Amino acid sequence: MNCREFEAHLGPYVDGELGVTETLTADTHRAECSRCANLARREHEFRQLLRHQPREAAPAEFRARLVTRLRREGRRSALRPWLVAPALAVAAALVIALVLPGLRPSSPLIGELVDKHIAYAQVERPAEFASGNRGEVEEWFIQRAGLRVIVPDYSPSGIRLVGARLADTHERKVAYLLYEKGTTLLSVFVIPLPGKDADLRGTRVAYRGHDYLTHEWKGYRTVSWSEGQAVFGLVSMLEYEALLECADRLRVERSSRTRL
Repeated sequence: MNCREFEAHLGPYVDGELGVTETLTADTHRAECSRCANLARREHEFRQLLRHQPREAAPAEFRARLVTRLRREGRRSALRPWLVAPALAVAAALVIALVLPGLRPSSPLIGELVDKHIAYAQVERPAEFASGNRGEVEEWFIQRAGLRVIVPDYSPSGIRLVGARLADTHERKVAYLLYEKGTTLLSVFVIPLPGKDADLRGTRVAYRGHDYLTHEWKGYRTVSWSEGQAVFGLVSMLEYEALLECADRLRVERSSRTRL
């Protein structure tokens, strides 16, 4: 087994899903290659972090918005007592949405992307390849995994490219692009998965002639769509208007590159 083959089987290997012979071959290569050993170690650490994520926890920013809203309702009800019951009903609904066991995202795929966004934000180096140069990132994906990925330019909106990494979902390699606007992160996932095979659900929104699916999970907003042989997912705490603008810019750049 060489490095490329090891990387291709990295996900199942770390999860213990390979057969006995393949596992022994991977173990042998890992023992002989320090680079792949480090790769497996980092992937294992990330998956451990992902597994220990509190699935019903909301991020601090979302909890702060909730507290602000409850205080606002409290001040309003003090002035108008007849609003006390509606305010309490709203508060109860929001708390239930945060902590009720068994709640699930509308789409398992979107839920997984949100979990990855949260987990990557907590690791020391969320970007496996740190670079703000789009050309370098695109070349890295080609060299690293043979993936041709269009890296959109969001700098006119004050959103800067931080870097990229390879992830995996649905037993497929996923291109992960990391951006940030101030202290707010934006994850862009590109999944080589035909639209007919993707379980995408959510609220349908039309934006500049294209349809997107929006969904909010664990306090994060998501915009997803399928195009050709790929599925795209954006995850962030940015407003939907900003996410839809980013989605549209990605589609425009992909269309422009295709025509060249």
